[in-house]
Amino acid sequence: MQIFLFLALLIAFALVLFAVQNSAIVPVYFLAFHFEGTLALILVVVFASGVLTGILMAVPSFWRKSSALREQRRKIKQLEESAAINAASRAKGKEEGI
Repeated sequence: MQIFLFLALLIAFALVLFAVQNSAIVPVYFLAFHFEGTLALILVVVFASGVLTGILMAVPSFWRKSSALREQRRKIKQLEESAAINAASRAKGKEEGI
């Protein structure tokens, strides 16, 4: 657990160092939009939009897998109940047969 904390602090330090060294104002043109900001801020915004896009693309797959897992758990529960009923009826049949 401490290694993850160390890595997080190391990454945070690298990001702060990057932001300090890349504080130049740069223009960004996209279609009809014009924006000026620091290079570090623009890179963070672009990275965050990429992460958000990746998450949004993964959501349908996650939902399908989650739905399939719920269905499988429901089937397992039904089969366990059926097996318990069958075992009880067999035990009852053996008791009556003796």
